[in-house]
Amino acid sequence: MAVPSSGELSLRGIRDEIGTNNYNGSTSYTNISLNDLSIGTYDTINICNPAANRPDGTEPHEMSEFYSYDHDIGVTVSSFSCTNTTPSGTQVCGQDANSTLYHDGAGGTPTTGDSIYTTSCGTTTVGAGYFGLNTSSGVQTDSSGEVISTYTCARSERRLKYNIEFIGDSPMGIPMYHFNYKDESYGKGRFIGTMVDDLERLGFEDSVFEQNGEIWVNYDKIDVPFMKLKD
Repeated sequence: MAVPSSGELSLRGIRDEIGTNNYNGSTSYTNISLNDLSIGTYDTINICNPAANRPDGTEPHEMSEFYSYDHDIGVTVSSFSCTNTTPSGTQVCGQDANSTLYHDGAGGTPTTGDSIYTTSCGTTTVGAGYFGLNTSSGVQTDSSGEVISTYTCARSERRLKYNIEFIGDSPMGIPMYHFNYKDESYGKGRFIGTMVDDLERLGFEDSVFEQNGEIWVNYDKIDVPFMKLKD
């Protein structure tokens, strides 16, 4: 239970809020210091509270600074590295992660159904957009910050590849190939995937998008796998 928003406050109650997350708790304390409460000596002040609902740590300290303070406010979130995109309607591919966000899922990175937040308090969601998890995968969020889909992306223009070997059609009728990239910075070794020109010819344009002058494929929209086979 948080500290009341008005009225007379108890120094012991504030200490219990910081110690047990319960202003109305019954823990016994001795020699409680308002200074130590205010500067985080007993436990770090939870800055997920709005500035008006927590002590500022400077003298003169006043008990009223604790009105509405909630020591365990926020949700449990985990940080992850990502790349954001501008505008928000474009997948992020081929870029190293360059920022930190937070998600409420169980894994190391967010997946469908998780929510993504801008702060470690889990109080502000990111809104709609695409967020790259590494150079070849990412997630899409809706306006509430919830992940609605994941994607795997890859450069799939025929001109970028060599040693191309057709291996058959997928159940959706999409040609599949083994190949190597000419530029090993795109991926070193042998891969399986498809080609942009085949997707456009067969009417799968919704799986193709342009980024920085390059044509990419969102492999989560088709039934062809994209994966490395060997070096």
